[in-house]
Amino acid sequence: MPDFPFPQPAPGFDDPLGLLRACHMRMLMHCSTLEKLPAQIDAGKQAELQETVEKIRHYFNTAAHLHHQDEERDLFPLLEEQSPDFNAAVRELSAQHPELESAWRELDARLAELDRIDDSAALDARIRAFTNAYRQHIQHEEQKVLMPAEQALNDADRKRLGRAMARRRNVAEDALPDSLK
Repeated sequence: MPDFPFPQPAPGFDDPLGLLRACHMRMLMHCSTLEKLPAQIDAGKQAELQETVEKIRHYFNTAAHLHHQDEERDLFPLLEEQSPDFNAAVRELSAQHPELESAWRELDARLAELDRIDDSAALDARIRAFTNAYRQHIQHEEQKVLMPAEQALNDADRKRLGRAMARRRNVAEDALPDSLK
């Protein structure tokens, strides 16, 4: 799946599938940025990279984790209620989430000590493994879940999903769009 620019403005909780897609695009953007780090480290630019690395770390430590919860706790069960056709894809994708999060934790520990990285080839290999796994996961999720979900979920399902996603992020009830109240 190619990297696409992040939509401006990002979809809101009243478009939960669009919001999940936007999160995928943000993940892909961060993956592309991660892949450039080893060359920049080799060029002696660790100090200049610190802010970028902190943004990536924050994203994968917070938003990506919440995204997985959105899927596992809300979207996937909704889809399984709609049709058993989703069961295999949901099981496969759910099993990949802990693997991705584990790979991220290992990479995150290395990135937390950016100024101590002395083997950019090893970092590059770890980054490539992580970003390739994430890209494959997103591609499968888009094809096997999000695209079919467009047809499978009705307005009430979407509202339920959007409200759950907002609650997970501690969005106040009065801050929700009118379509979700």
